[in-house]
Amino acid sequence: MHSVTGQLNIPNSLTLIRLVLVPVVVWLLTVGAYPAAFWVFVAAALSDALDGFFARILNQHTPLGATLDPIADKLMLLSSLSVLVRLGHVPGWLLGVIVLRDALIIGGALVYRHRFGHLEITPTWLGKFHTLLEFVVVLLVLADAAQILLLGHWLTWLFSLLLLTAFSSATQYVWLWARKAQAHT
Repeated sequence: MHSVTGQLNIPNSLTLIRLVLVPVVVWLLTVGAYPAAFWVFVAAALSDALDGFFARILNQHTPLGATLDPIADKLMLLSSLSVLVRLGHVPGWLLGVIVLRDALIIGGALVYRHRFGHLEITPTWLGKFHTLLEFVVVLLVLADAAQILLLGHWLTWLFSLLLLTAFSSATQYVWLWARKAQAHT
């Protein structure tokens, strides 16, 4: 087993910074500091891109990073979306669909592991695109709220696109795991 300190490299440090930024973004949104929330969210999104880049070029992939990175992403996205829903910037149905998608993926993985044993969870390109689109949508909603960009009705189109990728990627994961389960029977 690897010690945590032995896994504290550049990519994992960036992921930890992203985790620390989650409550900062939530607080900034709660107090209405939209421009500051936008820039802190930009920094968090950049740290997400950089941790993957450094993990690849420095060959510093670790079990800790593989666990923390998606947790940091989900915490940042779901926390930000939750506050933006509460503040009226994002429709509640969109957050509901995203949470349902994530619960379906996690629940499906748990059921698979219970019935068939270990499941290697590898993100699909559609799942990665959905997560990227979640970051982009939150970023653009923040830019609109901060009046950095005035997007108005264009956000509705982005919400619809995010809805489509949520359904599509959830369906893809269910289909892939069902095929793996069939191979076991």
